[in-house]
Amino acid sequence: MGKKKKVRILSLDGGGIRGIIPATVIKYVEEYLQEKAPGTTISDHFDFIAGTSTGGILSGIYLTPQDGNKTKAKFSAAEALDFYVKEGHNIFNASKISSWKRLWGLRNATAYSPLNLETLLKDKFGNLLISELIKPCLITTYNMNNKSSFFFTSREDTAKREFFVRDVLRSTSAAPTYFPPAKIKNIASHNLKNQASDNMINLDGGVFANNPTICAYAEARNTNFKARNNSEPSANSMYILSIGTGGGGFKLDDKEASSTWSLLKWAKSIPDIMMDASTDTVAFQMNEIYQTLEPNNLGSYLRIDTPEKDRKYSSDMSNACSENIDSLLKAGEKTLEYAKANGLDKFLDGLLDE
Repeated sequence: MGKKKKVRILSLDGGGIRGIIPATVIKYVEEYLQEKAPGTTISDHFDFIAGTSTGGILSGIYLTPQDGNKTKAKFSAAEALDFYVKEGHNIFNASKISSWKRLWGLRNATAYSPLNLETLLKDKFGNLLISELIKPCLITTYNMNNKSSFFFTSREDTAKREFFVRDVLRSTSAAPTYFPPAKIKNIASHNLKNQASDNMINLDGGVFANNPTICAYAEARNTNFKARNNSEPSANSMYILSIGTGGGGFKLDDKEASSTWSLLKWAKSIPDIMMDASTDTVAFQMNEIYQTLEPNNLGSYLRIDTPEKDRKYSSDMSNACSENIDSLLKAGEKTLEYAKANGLDKFLDGLLDE
């Protein structure tokens, strides 16, 4: 029997166009690892990737296989960053619904049409199935039919659960008041044979797990990583890199009068409140877990997020104008500087040692 190796986990927060920030960090991570292991990509150095919303989209890009080689990644980390820089305007700004159509009671509070996003996801992923992704993954959503959290995973029994990647990513990014819920189907073989596909109506996983690290940890604890000779690993047997999107900068105007806010005012504020609160809570929980480990394992968990002083971009996670994208690229570089100063390279060397 071979040596048991630590399971390497990457977790990516939600945050709309702020996905540029983790994408910038991951581009550096891939390039650093390639210097020591030429020809490799992110999927070669992590055994499990978890993502919410924009982090889910990044996860799908990193784990998409080549057409001719199902074990190698089709897209580089640089191409993932490019996707956000080039397509952000189409996903958000160019999809904005005119104000007169959004009058409360005449239509709804949804700010953006999902058509451009759906077209981009179909062009990027085609009919790729979640079971075909290179490595195990976990992508979050909230199932409105069952009124419960739901985790798309790539190692399910495909006779019971199977989904197009494009539908998974549309689901995890359906942030309330931004995009309408995603209506998708479980296309598992037993459903097709019975002509009774499971219909789902899904919301952004950020409503309960904008930082999906604790979900990734729990899933890994119940997974057999055969390639690592590591079944149901404990925290001592994991490397976890968790990357945020620099949230928390949203404004809550006129807080003193919040008891008299209108329904529309609450509808616009609640998504940011929920997502930001869950992000901080999970970061605290993970830090507490890893503080209980032996001293030689304390460096096995690294949380990276944009320092407060460098959050010089719009607080609106849907603002994909060229000026804000430039600001986010600069914030990504500042976040990377912070990460390197706080042990990123040493952490990556640990991944290579494993």
